[in-house]
Amino acid sequence: MPNNGKLLFGLLLVLTAISYIVIDNKASMLDETQQLIPELQSDINDIDKIVLDKNDQRISLYKQSGVWKVNEVDGFFADTNKVANLLLDLRKLTLKEKKTKNPKNFAKLSLADSGKDAATFITLYNGELEISNISIGKEAQRSQGTYVRKNSENQTWLSEGLFNVKLDAQSWILKTIIDIDNSAVKSIQFSPINSVRFKINKLTPQDTEFIIKNIPENKKIKADANLNYLAGGLKNLTIDSAIGLPEMTDEFLTTKVEYQLFSGMIYSLELYNNGEKYQLKISQDNAEADHIQDKILENWLFEIPEYKYNALNVTLSDFVEDV
Repeated sequence: MPNNGKLLFGLLLVLTAISYIVIDNKASMLDETQQLIPELQSDINDIDKIVLDKNDQRISLYKQSGVWKVNEVDGFFADTNKVANLLLDLRKLTLKEKKTKNPKNFAKLSLADSGKDAATFITLYNGELEISNISIGKEAQRSQGTYVRKNSENQTWLSEGLFNVKLDAQSWILKTIIDIDNSAVKSIQFSPINSVRFKINKLTPQDTEFIIKNIPENKKIKADANLNYLAGGLKNLTIDSAIGLPEMTDEFLTTKVEYQLFSGMIYSLELYNNGEKYQLKISQDNAEADHIQDKILENWLFEIPEYKYNALNVTLSDFVEDV
């Protein structure tokens, strides 16, 4: 696998540990009575489950074999940076000023249990052990702070800093699933369902231009054809969402694309157009056994942006014309 591919997926295994090692010196020096969640000063690396709740919205993030996942997206991989930043931001929350202790007034701070003034409830776990249970309210109007409460107490507080939690499951997933530079691609075969198959390739990694193999005798390459552009399909390949791979039929299949790298790795892509949904299925050959990339790519159906779908769903007629 190319170095940039190894870097991307290797980060999934190590980012959790690396991110949590970073310590804010100011926060670490605070007295525990000033911290909303003092347990995070020493136990941040032990957190393996985070539950975010607000009314009927819920996000459950959990760590499995050292990798964070999103329960509401069929257990797909979470963006480890976002999870780490959430914990570090929680770790920095400090109690600045006491506010109301009357539950009847909690709604004024967006710390109510439910309704339009509901708080965002955050619960941290280590295994089955609940480490912390807090409420996050609205931002204060006249200061750089957020209203908060430890749910075991009625006392509310104005905390230092602003804190915003997203309750959209898709915002927590890993979005870039492959990032392979064009220079690593040896050949690409396009097999549109309703058109002829064609292939582009180059001989060595040092070659700067791709060529089309076996151009029909009565055809020539268009003057404005950009074959190198086709090799960018695996560069920064981002997704909108992911679901556990359902049983697929060929009803919505539009094309198949096979990328072969100079390393010997092969990525096989299948594109589907289901109404307004643009979907992608990926498998790979010659991958290292039990590699993290296998788990990210295979057995998932990805929804991708329309522009990415269009960049992959091409035909030979897009690049050649009559002599």
